[in-house]
Amino acid sequence: MYDFDQRMERAGTNSLKWELPNSQVNGEGMLPLWVADMDFACPPAVTEALVKRASHPIYGYPMKQAVFYQALQEWIARRFGVSVEESWMASVAGVMPGIHVAIDAYSAPGDKVVIQTPVYPPFAMAVKHRERQVVESSLLAREGSYGMDWDDLAQKLGDPEVKLMLLCSPHNPVGRVWTKQELERLGNLCVEHGVIVIADEIHADLVYEKGSHTPFYSLAPELASQSVTFLSASKTFNLAGLFTSYLLTPNRQLLREFKGMALKMGCEHVNLFGMEAAVAAYRHGEQWLDELLDYLHGNARYLHEFLAKRLPDVAMPVPQATYLGWMDFRKLGLEQAELNRLIRQEAKLGLLDGAGFGKEGIGFQRINFACPRALLVEAMERLERALRK
Repeated sequence: MYDFDQRMERAGTNSLKWELPNSQVNGEGMLPLWVADMDFACPPAVTEALVKRASHPIYGYPMKQAVFYQALQEWIARRFGVSVEESWMASVAGVMPGIHVAIDAYSAPGDKVVIQTPVYPPFAMAVKHRERQVVESSLLAREGSYGMDWDDLAQKLGDPEVKLMLLCSPHNPVGRVWTKQELERLGNLCVEHGVIVIADEIHADLVYEKGSHTPFYSLAPELASQSVTFLSASKTFNLAGLFTSYLLTPNRQLLREFKGMALKMGCEHVNLFGMEAAVAAYRHGEQWLDELLDYLHGNARYLHEFLAKRLPDVAMPVPQATYLGWMDFRKLGLEQAELNRLIRQEAKLGLLDGAGFGKEGIGFQRINFACPRALLVEAMERLERALRK
């Protein structure tokens, strides 16, 4: 059994989450529950692998050995029941750097890219930074959950200037696990209109119902071949600082174009220790992950139940995936600036402003609940005191 209740001191470890001098998320006296890394020790096998490699005091350029890709291949077969080929894979330092490369590889400046808002803010930033146009398709909120707006998607994907769609699967911040039927419908729309799907599946391992996530690359060949998927052990095993991720596609042409653009942009290398950590995590971290998921699901239920019982004007559905909660403050009737002041200055909580995820996020805040339960108890007590003033 792993002890996820243990509070680990992160001050002095160069932690962005805890030490960034930013009053909006980490001001004096604030609890930082914003950026998506966990306040838990990674699996012991990862630390052992890193210490073993670090004991050899030469850290020169590494090769991407077959075991690096084979470990992911084995993991996908065990967790998702999908057989993938090593020849489908490439690597990149991170999912967002990879998405930047993919945008440049598969579109031209001025082209349009569809995103589904509210969504992880770097999606829109990546499109704009690569000098493409953002096309937003709002998710539809239905009784505490979200779905795709099929009529809107069909219209926007039918624009001949739209070349790409960025798919967040599972979705950050709303926590939806898209069904196979939804993904097939989306894939058919994209094939019909010649739009390439760039799927960010960094949260694929963090689903609370086993087997509920359908990888985009596992769909019918005509759908999967018009897509690329980004994966990483970083969110799953708390390894974000090791900057190591994968791209996977059965389409050899898309893979060649990605590798060529990564080389052109100088993004073809990954971290020596990141590779060691990924292999150790995928091969020896499964029990740790299963116990983690139970703990995270408990944290999500705690937040949901606390709000329902003691702060009924604030709501947070239990997500189907991720360790990110989408908190709805709209019943308070506050302007976003007032809500942010309440959260940051009165409650002293470092949450992420929902407005940054798109206009649909106005009235919302995102909370990272991947921390010991005691921290969440403290956070909710702070929120309750602030709201009862």
